[in-house]
Amino acid sequence: MKNELHTLKAIPYQDITDLQDLLDHFDSWQEPLAVLDHFFQFRTGPINKKKVIKEYYACGHLFHAFFTEFIRLVEAEQLKIKKLDRERKVTTHFVKK
Repeated sequence: MKNELHTLKAIPYQDITDLQDLLDHFDSWQEPLAVLDHFFQFRTGPINKKKVIKEYYACGHLFHAFFTEFIRLVEAEQLKIKKLDRERKVTTHFVKK
């Protein structure tokens, strides 16, 4: 029999719930992004220029809000990933026959 030492990363429960919160946060953006998608779809027929200008202005603000939040969340998650990579490890012993 041979005793082998294996090292596994320990993932705290809080990190798992943080990831779920992040996914919920991204999920909350689905509806506003659908509005942007609808706005930028190709349109046929006559175009009301005043309406398009108003919608463009509103969509620009919506996109800016999303983009700013997305960048903030990605940077925060990158820091968490680096922290998890440095975190403690759990050592287990396996016996091989």
